[in-house]
Formats: sequence, C-alpha cells, structure tokens
Amino acid sequence: MSAGSWRACLRIARRDALRAKGRSALIVAMIAIPVLGMSAADVTWRSAQLDTDELISRTLGQADARVRDPAHENGSSISGQFAVPIRQDVEGHDWQTDAWPTTSPPSGAPLPGAESGNAGSGSAASTSAPAQRDPGSVIRGITETLTDRTAYVTLSTAYGRSSVAAREFEYTKPLAKGMVVQREGRAPNARDEVVVTERLRRSAGYRVGGQLTELATGRTFRIVGTVDLPQDLRASTVFTVPGGLLDGPTSRTPANGSDEAVTATLIRIPGGMPWSRVLEANRQGLLVRSAAVLRHPPAESEQPYRTPRQWAESRALRLGGIGLGLGLLEMILLAGPAFAVGARRRRRELGLIGVAGGGRRHIGGVVLGGGVVLGAVGALLGTTLGLVVAALMRPWFAERTGQLLGHYDVRVLELLGIAAVGVTIGVLAALVPAWLAAREDVAVSLTGRRGVRRGSRLVPIAGIVALALGTAIAVYGADRADETIIVVGVVVAELGLVACCPALIGLTARLGRFLPLSPRLALRDAARSRPRSAPAMAAVMAAVAGSVAVAVVWSSQTADERNAYRPNALTNHVLVGIHDSDPFPGRPVGAPVTAGQIEEVRRVVERTLPGAKGGVLGSLTGPCTPDRSECAGYRVRKLPEFRCPIEGGGDPARWHADPRCVFSSPGNGFFRSVVGDADTLRELTGADDPRAAEVLARGGIVLFEDGYIGPDGTAEVVTYRNGAGPGGMSAMEKPDPARPVVRLPAVMVRAPFGLASGIFASPAAAATLGAAPEPAGAVYDAGRSPSDAQKQRLEEGLARISDRAFLFMERGFQDKDDVRLLLLAVFALVITVGASGVATGLALADGRQDLATLGAVGAPPGVRRRLSAFQSGVIAFLGTALGLVVGVLAGVVVRRGQRAALWDTLPPAIQGRLHAPTVVVPWSRLALALVVLPLLAGLLAALLTRSRVVLRGRTA
Repeated sequence: MSAGSWRACLRIARRDALRAKGRSALIVAMIAIPVLGMSAADVTWRSAQLDTDELISRTLGQADARVRDPAHENGSSISGQFAVPIRQDVEGHDWQTDAWPTTSPPSGAPLPGAESGNAGSGSAASTSAPAQRDPGSVIRGITETLTDRTAYVTLSTAYGRSSVAAREFEYTKPLAKGMVVQREGRAPNARDEVVVTERLRRSAGYRVGGQLTELATGRTFRIVGTVDLPQDLRASTVFTVPGGLLDGPTSRTPANGSDEAVTATLIRIPGGMPWSRVLEANRQGLLVRSAAVLRHPPAESEQPYRTPRQWAESRALRLGGIGLGLGLLEMILLAGPAFAVGARRRRRELGLIGVAGGGRRHIGGVVLGGGVVLGAVGALLGTTLGLVVAALMRPWFAERTGQLLGHYDVRVLELLGIAAVGVTIGVLAALVPAWLAAREDVAVSLTGRRGVRRGSRLVPIAGIVALALGTAIAVYGADRADETIIVVGVVVAELGLVACCPALIGLTARLGRFLPLSPRLALRDAARSRPRSAPAMAAVMAAVAGSVAVAVVWSSQTADERNAYRPNALTNHVLVGIHDSDPFPGRPVGAPVTAGQIEEVRRVVERTLPGAKGGVLGSLTGPCTPDRSECAGYRVRKLPEFRCPIEGGGDPARWHADPRCVFSSPGNGFFRSVVGDADTLRELTGADDPRAAEVLARGGIVLFEDGYIGPDGTAEVVTYRNGAGPGGMSAMEKPDPARPVVRLPAVMVRAPFGLASGIFASPAAAATLGAAPEPAGAVYDAGRSPSDAQKQRLEEGLARISDRAFLFMERGFQDKDDVRLLLLAVFALVITVGASGVATGLALADGRQDLATLGAVGAPPGVRRRLSAFQSGVIAFLGTALGLVVGVLAGVVVRRGQRAALWDTLPPAIQGRLHAPTVVVPWSRLALALVVLPLLAGLLAALLTRSRVVLRGRTA
C-alpha cells in the first residue's frame, strides 16, 4: 500500500480505538503489563548490579586499598607465623597459605554457597599471636592510613544484654566516605559516644539520645545516631572512635571465637595497588583488597588462587537469558488474543470498508494499524509505569536482600528496546487477525454471524510432535548446560501446547452435557468461539508458565541451601552451657559446673521461655588434675579401612580427592560428647531410633558417622589427655598410655542433628570408661523461634549465674533472597495475575452479544453472571493447567542444566560430602494456583457483568 493508504489506516485505527475505549484499554493493558514487568525488572536489576565505583565506595571508601594481616588474626590457622606467604582471590576476601598446594576447581570446589572461608590451611596454630604489623613497613609509598578495628563486646539492651560487633572506625573521614550511611543523628566525636546500626537499634530497643553500657568494664556510652552499612543492612554493629570500646576486656562469642580485635587498614598510595603489588604484599603475608584490581582485574592465568565461589559463578547457568527468551514468548502470546478479539469486535466496520471499495490489503492494514497504535500506547504506558514501580519497590528489595540498591540506573537504550519490542510484538500479534479479517467474506462480516469452524486435525498432532521435540531439545540443552538450547526447546514445547489449545477446548466442551445450564453454555461457547478462546487460553498459559518455572527453580535452590546448612542444634532449640575452663591466657581456670548452677539455668530458661521443655546434659569428661589444667577425654577410633592416608604421609594433593579425608559430620555443636539416656538423645539430636535405645540400655554408645563400628557391633574408645599449651591458647590431644582401649556396644544413627565427631554415651558406658560425668549444660525446645528480646533476657539471666555461661539459639535455616530470582518471581506474579484478568476480560467483552441473547429470552441476572463467570473460569482453568505443565517442564530442565554445569563436574570425593542438587516442585502451591486463579477470573467476570438487561439489535 502507499504511504497515503497507511496514513488512512492509522487514522481509522486511532478513531476506532477512541470510540471503543473499553476494548482498547484492555488491549493496551495486555501489552503494557509485560512491558511494565520487563522495564521494571531491567531498572531494578541494573540498580542491584553495583558498578565498580559503587562497589569500591561501599567497601573501600575513597582509599586505594584495604589491608589485613591474617597472621595476626587470632583463630586463623597461621596465627603465630609472622610472614607466611599467602594466595588470595582477586576481590581480597578468600585466601590460603602458600605452603599448602592449591588444587584448582573443579577438583575441590563445592557447590555455590559452600564458601571456602577466610582461613588458610596446612599450618598448625601456634601458641600466641604476633603484634599487628604496620602496612607501611611492608608496602612502600603509603601517604594516608585509617584503621578499622572490630571485636565482639557485650552490651546492655532494653531487654537484657547482647554480644554484638563493635567497630572503632572514624567513618566520617574522607578516606571512608561511602562505607557507612548516616540515618539519624550524627557520628561519635568522643570516647563516650557511639552510633548503632538500624538493625541493632530495633532489636535491642535503643533510641538516639539514650545510653548503653559495655558490661565487661561497666562504661556507659551515649547513643548519638544510627547508621546503615550499604552492603549489610542486617548487621548488628556499634561504632565508636578509636580507643572508645576495645581498650578493655571484650567477650568471647561463638561469632568470632576470640578476644583479639581484627584490624584492617585503609591506605592511600600514589598510583594505587595494581595486581603486581598485591602479589608482593601476599608474599609478605598481607591480604589486600585493591581498588585498582577491582577496576582492572588480572587475567585468569595470572590468578594463583580462585575460590570455589568464583569457579561456580563462571560455570553457572545464565538464568537471565532463559528468562528473557521466555518473557518475549509470553509477550507474543499475551498480545495475540487482544487483537484477535479486537478484530472480531470490528467485523462489521471492516466489512463496511470493503463495501466502500477498500481491498483486502486495506482491511488488513486497518487491523495492523490498530496493532501499531495500541502497541505504541501500551509500550509507552508500560515503560512509564515500569519506571515508577521500580522506584517504589527499591526499599522493599533492599529490605529483602539486605543490601542497598545502587543508583537508580535507567538504561535508555534498553528501555527503548523493550518498548520497541512491545510495539513490534503488538504488530506481530495483529498479523494473524489481519490476515483472517482480510480473508473474511464482506457479506458475512456485515451480517455479524460467527459460524462454527471445525479445527484442523493436523494442528493438534503437530502440536504434540512439537511438544515432544521441544522437550527433547530442552533436555539436550540442559545436559550441555547451554541456556540458548534450553530456551529454544522450551519455546518449541510451549508453541506445541499452543497448537493443542483449540483441540483441548473441543474435548473439554464434550463434558458440557453432564453439567448444569451455565457451565454447559460456557463450555459450548468456548468451543464455538475457538479463535477467541484459544489465544486467551494461550495467554494465561504463558503467564502462568513463567511464574511456575521461577517457583520450581527458587524452591529447588532453597532446598540446596537448606541441605548445605549445618545446624548447631535442632530448630528452635536453646543450648545453654557453662565452660568448665577458659582457654584464653591471663584468666583463671574455671571450677566445675555445679548442680546448683544448672538448676539456676533451668529456672532462668523456663521463666524467660514459658512452655520450653528440656533437660540437663552431662559431659563425658574423665578425671582431671587438681587445678583442672588437664582432663581426660574420649575419642572413637576409626576402622583402618576408613582412615585418611594423611596419617601415613604421602602426597597432600591425593588426600584432597580421597573421600576418607573429607569431613562429613552430620552436624556441628557445642557439646562434643554427652552422657544421657534415650530421652536425652531424642531431645538433643532428634534421633528416635529403637536401635539407639536398645544399645544405650546395654551400656553402649551412639555415633553419628560411618566408619567406626566393626562387624561385631562394637567400637573402640581411646582415652586421651587434653591439656592447654603455653599461654592456654591451643589444645593438645595425646593418647593416654595408662588407660587401655575399651570396646563398647555401638550403633550409628541418622539424626536431624548430630554431635560433630562426638559420642553420646549411656551412664553405664561412662562408668566403664572411668569417666565422672559432670553437668555441662541444658537443652530446651522453645517450640518457636525466640525473639531478640527473649534472647537478650536469657543472656542477662545467665550472666548473673556465671560469667562463663554461653547461650545458643538454633533458629534453623534462614533462606536468603537472591535478587535475580526475587525479580523474576515478583514480576512473573504481576504478569500472571494481570494477564489472566485482562485475557478473561477480553473474552467477556467478546461474549456480550450472547449475554444480550440470554436477556432477550428472559434469563435472570444470576444466569448471566454465572455464564460470564464460567466463561472466564474455563479459559483461566485450562490456561493455568497448561501453564503448570510448561512451567514445571521449564523449571526441571533449568535445574538439570544447573546440575550439569556444577555437580557433574565435581569429583566423587567432593560429591560424597555434599547434597546433590534436587528438583523441588511446590505441588501444594501449584494446586492452589490451579484453584485460585480460575476462581479469581470467574469472580472478576461475574462482578463486571451487568445485572440490568441490555437488549442489542441482532442482524439477520
């Protein structure tokens, strides 16, 4: 057609859109919803992806580097060695000593989430930590420094007391700009002033202008403000000036396990710290996070140490590409029914164009013009609303992910591309309706009759073939961990189901003969109007499929993280103990725990946690010297075939891949060995095994790992002497030759929580070993997760009993929100609900003539409402059912690809200590969606149907 004809078509399309505002609004909404979701997701994702300068500002401020001395950090495996060379990752987080051979992934890489930790391996701990080295003595040319000291202190709270991280850090200095965000008040200026993070303020009941007390010294501080750490909004930290908090004694906690403050130094150095200078500092034992390296990372071949996390990320399946491909398909299928219904509603107008002399190209051009006009409006509206939604949801995303988003990052070209895709898809979606309208007989168009069209028998057969072919392609792509092939396969499979939609509607309509009037009419109308029903059904299917795929991937990854989680007790259980000795130098050795102290512990716990149930735990401790500097302990000897060859020397690289050298304990814990009966075992570990009760009754022991019990059902228990080394800093275990090896009946059980390499012994077994069980603490089931206030009250009550008491609350696995999956889930849900409602609304608009017919023959308003509800409900139900099929297929295939990318490349020794990636399909939520979405669609249709009878003229 000529340019003038196109202008005329566009003018007609614009006038028709303004004349039928309701129908046009629905079509615009159908296009705008996916554009809104994609544009909001794009802006949010770009904002969450910190650029290099933002990352440097949050972690380094305006410094050129941040330097730490791992040899000085008490608790590290190289503590006490002055200048042991280390190897570090590019980001300056993870490291290992250079004395230990490095085995690059995948030979020793765990799955994502299993961090290597900030500790080297291979060097034995020494007896004392050296003095902190001045970075200037190692790194030349430093012009400015700023120290950042961190340790744990015990503070008073509004409810009791709590151990929190304390940082002596002048964050207002220019060198630290950007690392801490002031929320309220001001920074501390004097040694008796502090600021707290917002998370700590809420949990401890602090207020700006109030006071807190550091309980080790009794010093009181005034709270002058609150702050946020941009990279960790959930941190409970108190800030003060140098010399404010950490000069006096601090409190040992499980979080840091040390009295020593960890010191980092921000430095400014002309020319920065390139990778070559970082390696020089590593040879002197310093760990460096360099701004220059973050801006210009070295090539992989120049990195002597890559962490498992870096290796896993390099092999991870790109979920973004899969989401983008499926999102484009959703947009096409969502826009299709909009123009199909629009063209059907305009059949008479299009017929009049033919009567006036317009050709088939002009009729098709008018429909295409509607695609251009309404597509442009929908794309513009969706992009605009997407920008607004992204801005409004920034605080919510920060709260869920625990990190502040970066600057509001609007990529104009990307948004224009999304809008252009929206317009293009609007035009493509109008192609088929335009082709059908151009083929329509003018006389039939003027009569307004629909007729009945039989579906082709070849189309559903082709759809089934496409479904099978697409599934095979997707599985092939998953096995190769290729996201492009996965997208192609899922798209082909989804299009195959789209082709099956008309046939499925026809099969479902046969059930109408068994149903009452309203659902029978709805099913027959859906079958008679398949050109309208099938696209609407496909639209709902596409929207639901995206949400279901995200739900499957999210549930599966959460299950992987839950399986990798190692608890210290059963969920919602409280462990209370009193150290019978203190391993830190300069402190007196503790006396044994008394029965009176344990009774006080019981009263405090039951008063603070009403309804908590539990009991006392006894420790399997042998005779001690009078000053308790050395006590007898007990270990179970492994069977020879299960012992690691490290005991006989050899190549350390071989140990790394040997499953016998891989730690595989089912749990951690504060109590290594416990004495008790079957009830205590069940309370502490959750093990309810009749075999364990039987062995304990026979005077035996219960173990939680394989490799200790011989064919005769007994295990060898060795007595050792546990003494403190010089200064009390390190424990030395050596067998006691004066005491023979004892064989005891034993059983290995699988428990929700197990003692790490420990023994659960019966009182009779303790007597056989010559042990004198002492009360070590108590375990209580709180029934639910205690609040922060209850925890602080407990800490206060236990501190009054003994300054050696400790408290641990196992809150269980706490899932962390991945910003990528969170984005996909939120906007997939928005698209699903919105598209389902609009698709059913379009179907309802196309069925108004039938409602007029019902009114003309005297049908009451209830029948008309029920008919509308069932019409929408049928489309929503069938679309949701197919969407569940496609979504589960896509989610399972993606999980298969993730397994192929990571798990299948790991050696058996590493696989043996990890849980394999699982596929978790949330069947209960999917079943709920299958019920709720059709009900919502039906209720919406019923509410929008007029009660008043509207008589419309019928054409012959």
